[in-house]
This record gives sequence, C-alpha cells and structure tokens, in this order.
Amino acid sequence: MKATRITALALLPLWACAQVPDNANRRMYDAVRSHRNEYVLPIDKASVIGSYPLGVSEQKTVHIMFPSEIKEVDVGNRFVLVQVTEAFNNVLRVKANAREDFDETNVTVICQDGSLYSFIANYQQDPEVVNLAIGHNAAADNAIAQSLGISFVRHKVTDENNESATELSDLAGQALEKKPFIHNVGVYAMKVTALLEGVYTAGDNLYYVVRINNRSEIDYTMAFTKVFVSDVSEMKRVAVQEEELPVKHRLPTETVIPGGTDKSFVFVVPVRAISAKKQVDMEIYEEKGARHLRFTIDRRLIQKARKL
Repeated sequence: MKATRITALALLPLWACAQVPDNANRRMYDAVRSHRNEYVLPIDKASVIGSYPLGVSEQKTVHIMFPSEIKEVDVGNRFVLVQVTEAFNNVLRVKANAREDFDETNVTVICQDGSLYSFIANYQQDPEVVNLAIGHNAAADNAIAQSLGISFVRHKVTDENNESATELSDLAGQALEKKPFIHNVGVYAMKVTALLEGVYTAGDNLYYVVRINNRSEIDYTMAFTKVFVSDVSEMKRVAVQEEELPVKHRLPTETVIPGGTDKSFVFVVPVRAISAKKQVDMEIYEEKGARHLRFTIDRRLIQKARKL
C-alpha cells in the first residue's frame, strides 16, 4: 500500500508540486505554465531591472547624460533614432523617426563601467523632458524599486576579460578604507582640490584613491573622469602623445560634492607599464562647468602601489 502511494506521487507533474514564491512574477509564470511547460522557472521580482519612461518626438532631440562612456546602444525598432555625441562620449541623442504608426519600443544602453540602462520609448508631441542626467536618479530609483520589490542594485555586465564588477567594487571599497600614504599630489582650481591619497594594485588593475575637496559655495558635480598615459618630451617635460585608459569602475557612484564638503573616490584603471619617458595624467570633468581638474601622477608613485 505504501509503495503504491509513492509511485502515484512520483507521477505527478513537476509544476503541480512547485511552490511559487510570493515575490515572483506570478502572472508571467502562470501564462507560460498554461502551455504545459513543466520546467518553467518563475522570475523573482528582485531579478528585474526597471526601465525608465522616455518621451520622444520628431521635432525635439532628447539628450541623456550617463555617468560613464557609452559602449553600446540597442533600439527595439526603426521608429527611434539614437546617436552618441562626438565631443562627449557619455551623452546620447534620441529622436523619433516618424509620428505615424509609432509603436512603443525600448532603448538599452550599456556603459563603459558595465552598467545597463533600459528605457521604454513612446511618441510624445511635446516631450516633458529633453535633457536628462540619468546618474542623478539614484534616490528615486531606490525608493520606487523598493516599493515595487524589484532590483535597484546596479548589476554590471562583464567586460572582455570577464571581470566581476562585484569584485571590483569590493576591492575599491577596501581601498577607500585605507589610510592615505600619498600627500601633496593633485591640483587646485577655483576653490576645488583633487588630491591623490593612495594607489593600490590587485590583479590587472590599479585603484587610485582621490579626495575632492569643494571649498566653494557651489556644488561640484562630476561628469566623467579620464586617465591618460602620456609620452613626455625630455626637452620640455610636457606631454606630446596620449593614450586614454578606460575607467572601469568608480566608487562611490555619487557624482555631487556639495559646497563646503569633501569626498573620497576610487577610480579603477587597467595597469600599464610606465617607463621613464611616460607619465599618468588624470582629469576630472565638471558637469556644465569649467572646474576641470587635471594632475600628473609620477611613475615613481605608481611603482609604490600597495597590494589589496
């Protein structure tokens, strides 16, 4: 009698025994299961990356500024035109291709730092928003995502070396906790100072710790950061040729340093061999401002980089 019961239970369909968690996308799960797919798995809400609404028209161009260089853009259909600006590679232009028969579509952007941004685009005769700095939306993202039970954490896509963004972030956090061991290396411009406090190494990357001190009354907002390896003229000791290195990660992700405050950041950059005829230059650009901060990091300081 007992053996008969066990056999009967074993013959039950797998989906009939599955317990769907409350935070799963139950409607989608039930729709797929209705087609008798016995091996479908539910999508947990915490795995869902939300999308931003985007109104576009053929009369106005929408500009979206990202915290990092744009590496790839994908558009769902032909009704939306996109273009990365030539002068600044972290700004995307978006415009409608036609008004008639405009179908809702999506626009997906992947940035140099591995972050992915998703937009749901609809035609809007007079777009409410034409200029958007998406990196400043973190507070609203957090609040709305929590209320919906979906993911807010900026999951990163892996690069060509399959580096873990989580590992980069963890190591950058370790670098932030270290005591400064480099002093008097940096630049001062219009009451804003950028000072190098440490250089650390792990794997194929260098972790530059930079403290930005804003002594002015005006908030300082970072647009993006560039790092160069420069060939130096021995005659004049000036840079004559530059190779830009990608900034793989920045911690913290905030971009604003309020007036009268300071904040330390870690910039993760791939290692490059630095000879006696080369130097490293770092430039931090201010958003919609002229307080760009550029300073040189001597190769001897890089040679003193400490292990994480």
